[in-house]
Amino acid sequence: MLKFESIQRTFRIGNTRVGGQPGELPIVLAGNIFYQGMPEVTDHKAGVFDQKPVLKWIETAGKLSEKTGVPHFLDVMAMYPKAMKRYVRFVAERSDSVILIGGTNPDTRIAGLEMVSELGLQKRTILNAISPQISKREIEAISDSKVTTAILIAYNDMDFSPQGRVTILNGFDRQVGLLKIAEMAGIRNVLVDTVVFDVPSVAYAVEAIRLVKNELGYPSGCSPANATYDWKRQQDAMLKDSFAAYNASANTIAQFGGADFLIYGPIKQVRNIIPTCAMNDAVIAYHAIKLLGVKPLTSNHPLYKIF
Repeated sequence: MLKFESIQRTFRIGNTRVGGQPGELPIVLAGNIFYQGMPEVTDHKAGVFDQKPVLKWIETAGKLSEKTGVPHFLDVMAMYPKAMKRYVRFVAERSDSVILIGGTNPDTRIAGLEMVSELGLQKRTILNAISPQISKREIEAISDSKVTTAILIAYNDMDFSPQGRVTILNGFDRQVGLLKIAEMAGIRNVLVDTVVFDVPSVAYAVEAIRLVKNELGYPSGCSPANATYDWKRQQDAMLKDSFAAYNASANTIAQFGGADFLIYGPIKQVRNIIPTCAMNDAVIAYHAIKLLGVKPLTSNHPLYKIF
């Protein structure tokens, strides 16, 4: 278990603080809603969906979060601008959760930012995400929206190593660093996604989390679900039946590697993931208190909520 060398940054997003040394703050989880393949969505272009079951999942996540002390955000995914605007309004009117704007293309993300501005949701919104390929148009849209928190995708196509993911944040040669791009867009609260490609690459993503936090102190995390769901589709029935276990395991590996946040995939895994991560948080905090002199910064920590 870890204690990082550099001063750790913490940011407040909505009513939630994220970052710090392991054991200080609970891990933050984000579940995907309105994703491609979500059966409740009947028209992805128009944003038509069965509201009752979607609301039930949102409420389930909220109740589990309150019970355990593990913060839960909603990653609103959309493929079309009209749908994104409908989704953001629906979530904003029925939940006080922090919202991730996770559209699959620039037009859709920009539409989400426009709706966030219209509804005045900037303080509880995270842009997901800024990548090295971001356009000037999207940078300007982020700035215009007054959203000040974003996830940076630390993807370096010149260097796939963990250190390469730090390098892309700072920039090199003619490549402008993601931290500079974020500054240009008016982003003050930076979260770093260290990128998972497949299940074995969780090892590289976790090592990159350690490097980012040690060298720069920014809150960092990843999305193991990007790999576990792809692997699930390749398995026979026996391994598919074990999905909840190995998906929780992948997230646990990242959490014990120092992750401040995890995007765990479809919200329908929330009943498995929140209890898993709450237990992990309690173990991490106990170790930090007893052996590292690090104490939780909140009385709402899972160590105190569930034990």
